[in-house]
Amino acid sequence: MKTASNHNELATLSTVLLSNLDEVIFFAKLSGFVQDLMQEHKVLGFEVLSDGCTRLLSVNGQALSSAKLLNKGLGLSGYVARNKRAYYSNSVKRDPIASTGIRDEVVEAELCVPVMVDGSVIGTINVQSAKKDRSFNDNDVAVINDILSQLKSPIRNMHLFLMAKNLNRELMSKIEAKEKELSSRVEIQISKGFEDNSQMIGLSKNFLEVVQTAKKIASQDFPILLEGAHGVGKKILSKKIHNWSGRKGGCVVASCSALNEVQLDRELFSSKGLMVQANGGTLIIDDIANTTNHIQVKLLRALVAGEMITVDTDEKIALNIRMIATSKVELKKLVEEGKFKEELFYRLNTIALRIPALRERQDDVRVMAEFFLNQGKSQPKVLTSGAIEKLTSYYWQGNAHELKNVMERTYILTDGQYIEASHLPEFAQEVKVEKVEAPAKYEEFTLFDLEKKHIVDTLGHLQGNKTRAAKALGITVKTLYNKLHSYGMIEAREQQ
Repeated sequence: MKTASNHNELATLSTVLLSNLDEVIFFAKLSGFVQDLMQEHKVLGFEVLSDGCTRLLSVNGQALSSAKLLNKGLGLSGYVARNKRAYYSNSVKRDPIASTGIRDEVVEAELCVPVMVDGSVIGTINVQSAKKDRSFNDNDVAVINDILSQLKSPIRNMHLFLMAKNLNRELMSKIEAKEKELSSRVEIQISKGFEDNSQMIGLSKNFLEVVQTAKKIASQDFPILLEGAHGVGKKILSKKIHNWSGRKGGCVVASCSALNEVQLDRELFSSKGLMVQANGGTLIIDDIANTTNHIQVKLLRALVAGEMITVDTDEKIALNIRMIATSKVELKKLVEEGKFKEELFYRLNTIALRIPALRERQDDVRVMAEFFLNQGKSQPKVLTSGAIEKLTSYYWQGNAHELKNVMERTYILTDGQYIEASHLPEFAQEVKVEKVEAPAKYEEFTLFDLEKKHIVDTLGHLQGNKTRAAKALGITVKTLYNKLHSYGMIEAREQQ
């Protein structure tokens, strides 16, 4: 074996490696130097990829025309990449760790040393021997580590190059994935007839099920109830249902939360109001939970009788209206609380759809964020994996509205093409407390103690009313007083 102290040769190698930012050349030159030094059957140079897989790039100083890929953890290169320490096997044919590697049949022993920078493994050097009496040991590991220690600068340089290359590879992969998603993405866009040109975008199963159901029922003239949190797109989907319905009349929106009872009454039921404007078309009653009983009665009449009496002229007008109601709260609960007219609820609830909140469709957060980020922009920007992880971990109380605002703000405030996690605002994450029920713990009770506990609990529940407690316990009031006296809870005179 040649000596590893030939500083001139190592200095020359270092210069060559620094002047070539190419991983294939890097590992070819490095493996060739080790082969000249150790004079064994073969010296292999592996690159370790960011996902833990390894690529054989060179053998005995010769670059391979096509790299051979080993899956994560396979062979000595995969084992060493994972454990970050050298390994040698002097019986590779019987060693299970070495069984999945790349080697000739004649190889008897193999040494694998990691090429590392600051704890990160960028590659491995594998020395393979065909000599039956060859046994690798810690001295051999030290020889290669000595070489690597004198090549710190080119190794660090290669590490930075590979990091940049892997990031670029990751971004290209994301761009390709985005292009595929764009080709299959469901986009619901309001027609030119509406001022609101917002879009609903999604790929998640629960979102697509709602959209497909809405399409199926659009051609029917039944009333529809759309429920869901603020910002999920209830009004947008309502307008789209009108487009799908084929109704020739217009589509108008009554914003119930913006008007008081008198204003809404006139807005809806005047001779030139929204009911008249929607005749032959669709009336969207936005936030119907905010209507009063008076308005609900008049809406019910319009649904049942198909007519209304105008508030300004007392004229009776026949109506042909498709009614779509939206609500941020569950109307059934309001009915149970007496805050919403039951008959109107059941009329609207003929067909009910609930649009899932953004936190229920996290798969859509990324595609929506990328859409809102670059909507109408001539210079698109790219979200990094860290930014996507931060976005998908947030609760999104404001749903699509909140996400849209965040992405528009981020685009304006971020220089450069890539959006990192640090460019996003610091979200106030919701603390989710998971309730864990402790297993029932056995405690020893005498029947006397158990009876006492039950009587005391019953009294506490009934605010100390002894008459009601006795009735609940199935005993007389006198018996209850006797028992309380026996427990030392009352004096004898209190029994009278």
